[in-house]
Amino acid sequence: MEHATLVEFLTCVLSPEMLVDEITAEVNACEAAFQAGENGYILITDGPPVEVTREGARRLLTAIADGRLPFQLANYVADCIIMSDDFDFADDAVRDAINFLEDDSRPPTRDETIEALAKLG
Repeated sequence: MEHATLVEFLTCVLSPEMLVDEITAEVNACEAAFQAGENGYILITDGPPVEVTREGARRLLTAIADGRLPFQLANYVADCIIMSDDFDFADDAVRDAINFLEDDSRPPTRDETIEALAKLG
């Protein structure tokens, strides 16, 4: 994933649909590697330091709740944020929201996603 693409999404420059178009092939390739028993790689380019704000986290959760961004892609985005040295969290609520999305044990329900949104205030 391109650092700039993620920043553009988090700052409302890029729509959820455009993000889907940008990263679907990359996410599918990563998932296919996992399914084949190989190493899937989650990659994000370097960029300037960015603070993930409550607004950015809210945008990501809202896109899932509204059905505009599939969980698998949002999970990949959360992994990119966590793995990159270029992203910091504005506060603990933002960190919790991103960690909620990073948990790939199962997709969250819409109600769980709405609850995570409510915790952002």
